[in-house]
Amino acid sequence: MNAPTIRTERFIIRPFKDADAKLWQSWDVDPEIQAHTPEPINEPQDIAEQHEYIKECEEEEDGYYWSIEAKTGPTIGTVALTDINEHHKLAEIAILIGDKDYWGKGVATEVVTAVINFAFYELGVVRISAETEAGNIAVSKVLEKVGFIQDGEFLSARVKNGQRVDVNHYGILNPRKQQ
Repeated sequence: MNAPTIRTERFIIRPFKDADAKLWQSWDVDPEIQAHTPEPINEPQDIAEQHEYIKECEEEEDGYYWSIEAKTGPTIGTVALTDINEHHKLAEIAILIGDKDYWGKGVATEVVTAVINFAFYELGVVRISAETEAGNIAVSKVLEKVGFIQDGEFLSARVKNGQRVDVNHYGILNPRKQQ
């Protein structure tokens, strides 16, 4: 799906650009950035593989993929609305802030709120889900702050650094379409 550009007070949430691939190469191998992602720490990828990933996201039929750009300039992360189910009006959201200078500055709260509003009011989504590893307190707080409710816990759901970790599941309902 072609992702629209969404603007917030401080950020531009825009479709991926080829230039983003260079940033992802550094984010993908940074253990601190990857600490709570579902995948194990990634191996460095060739830039051509990153460009192929951008193309795959553009061709995705049930998801929107964006880069998060500060209005002051740098690209600082990514956000995605995926597994959009037209029949059931469901979607999933995920976010990664790759620029550590922006950690703890309300980026995720502002961006997740904007993407939720897009999903609810432009797409007519009724329910959005999110998952986070139990140790990812920062994202759990963001989800709860914007209205998500923890509605599940999956014990030993992933392997991280050779250890089993629990995953918390969250959901939020569109206040206009709960019936």
